[in-house]
Amino acid sequence: MVKAVLKRSVAFVLCLLFILISVSCAAEKEEVAPEFNSDIRDIDFNNRTFVFGMVRDYFFEGKDSVLTFIYNTPFADLALQRIKEVENKYNCKIEFSYYDRAGQAAYIDVISSSHRNDLIQEESYYLSSYIPTGIFVDLALLDSIDVTNEEKWGNRQLLLPSMWNGAVYGVVPALHPLRTQNSVSGLIGINEDYILTMGVTDPRDLYENGQWTWDTFTDVIGEYTFTALSGDQIYSFASDASRFIRCVAFSNGDDFITYHPEDGTFDLGLYTTTALKALNQYYEWMNGPTNSSTNITTETDAFFGLHQFVDGRCVMAHIEAYQVLSNTDSIAYNIDNYGIVPYPSGPDVDPGYFKTYCESTDFTICIPVSALEPEATGIIMDALYEPLEGYETKESIVEYLDKNYFLDTRDSQLFYEVSDRNRMYFLQTTEGLYDIWPGLIGSTAAEALAKYENQLITKTEQYLLPHIVTIYEVYGD
Repeated sequence: MVKAVLKRSVAFVLCLLFILISVSCAAEKEEVAPEFNSDIRDIDFNNRTFVFGMVRDYFFEGKDSVLTFIYNTPFADLALQRIKEVENKYNCKIEFSYYDRAGQAAYIDVISSSHRNDLIQEESYYLSSYIPTGIFVDLALLDSIDVTNEEKWGNRQLLLPSMWNGAVYGVVPALHPLRTQNSVSGLIGINEDYILTMGVTDPRDLYENGQWTWDTFTDVIGEYTFTALSGDQIYSFASDASRFIRCVAFSNGDDFITYHPEDGTFDLGLYTTTALKALNQYYEWMNGPTNSSTNITTETDAFFGLHQFVDGRCVMAHIEAYQVLSNTDSIAYNIDNYGIVPYPSGPDVDPGYFKTYCESTDFTICIPVSALEPEATGIIMDALYEPLEGYETKESIVEYLDKNYFLDTRDSQLFYEVSDRNRMYFLQTTEGLYDIWPGLIGSTAAEALAKYENQLITKTEQYLLPHIVTIYEVYGD
């Protein structure tokens, strides 16, 4: 997800300017690391200290966390225990440094030929300027971890932001509870108290019965709006227009891009008859009879739907997954009885079809080229990010969600599934590809698509394709 109001990307041109310096400095400083066999774990690191550079951010919880889990929670306690186990097993120490932007800290180390961190953990959006410059180790070349193990290190859609021209520069700790779901965008939150009070059909029932479609979404938008005792209108649905359209655009069976490795060509999913239907449906919701029942801002505001929802000003709202899990302004800390559904399906897909999207992958782990022994760091990573005791299965994590986040297990199960590879698509929003969405908001679909086609093709070739082709080079399909 992109938390748009908080983003500050470091200038890409600055990275390019210094990359030759980066490489030469790293080469001068390079120390030959001992070769480690990934099958051998009887290694003594002789009390060596491994330093993890962690971003200090509102969903990482900064210094109040252990491996990104908030202190004094079951996960944090287990993470502390895991750290001690790894330190004892390998005779090493693990320490943490905290930065406003861990990617920037790694960049500074590389260009100054210094070494502070053995690895860094950051949101991939803030790594996007650095990924093409080669300041991180290609993790696909390490013997100590297997980046193609999608169960452990994240599926290829989640890793796409950190791929470039055949290299995989970042992974995520996918076996640790709820570290992949955090990156998902494109859910609809439901105020279940309002549903019960009005005595109307619950969207969760419609979804479960294969009836959560554009038509039924239109029906409930018209049905759910009401006037509160205060005299304020409670809207059926709230969102910012940019995120609303991104979800609707691909709700009829399309992906943002389809790559054809046999000849290196690609198709943009917006330029299909099924996507055109979706964009026209969006336009109808925005400008047709349902317009008065929704509260949709044309400002790009990732928090608009969340704040409308938490403040009780709507029955349903666009939400991001981290807005459920985060400790800051999160739904779980503010609303007792809420549910979630995906966006409704179009007429050209099977009932129950849904896709979420990933713009940025939280908890991305990278090893800077300034690190002295990447293979050794990989061994520590591999050991640290095994499943936490008691949370090795889907059932155990769904049970945790039932106890701590949701009142209905349907919500817990859906939340667990949203980051599955087949449920997601990567939607790059940097380097000009983001600009299409505001442009689509105020225009009919055909006009907007024609206007942006050349720009999208050029930007896709330059900035998105190097991510996509890496899948075929690394995973083979």
